[in-house]
Amino acid sequence: MRRAYLAISLDGKIADRSGGVGFLAPFEGMELGYDAFYATIDALVIGRATYDQVRGFGPWPYPGKRTWVLTSKPLEDPPPGVEALAGGIDGLRAALAAHEGGDVWLVGGAALIQAALACGLIDRLELVIVPVIVGAGVPLFGDAAGPELRRGEVRELPGGVVEIHYWIGPERA
Repeated sequence: MRRAYLAISLDGKIADRSGGVGFLAPFEGMELGYDAFYATIDALVIGRATYDQVRGFGPWPYPGKRTWVLTSKPLEDPPPGVEALAGGIDGLRAALAAHEGGDVWLVGGAALIQAALACGLIDRLELVIVPVIVGAGVPLFGDAAGPELRRGEVRELPGGVVEIHYWIGPERA
């Protein structure tokens, strides 16, 4: 299964105006289900800007997980298991089709998620909504209409956080 799992603000932002995620700091250390989610993931897809940002945070947070970085530029000294994936959304489609492991997490950023949604490359959208209004920032969704969504699990979490899962596309028989 191909899953997009993201923390977003109440107003739908994944980052502030400068690309920072400091608005998530008050929720760090809370049990919000990330560890349980991460244990179900076999591989990750991450956009180049998000990859560069994560590399700046310190040690690689996804050790032991195969990771494709959607980029047209080579990666300098990537962590073990991390590889550049060229070819844009078509390259991603081919990599996902060839992947024989378990679930794949499409990490972000917004451009990657928007393109993957538009091309039908996400099966499940999992949003962890934090009770913060960012205002000017990076919206998860663009101006284009999205795919058909079917609501799945909804959970209330500590700190006023709500997690909502959506299945993408029409219900399968």
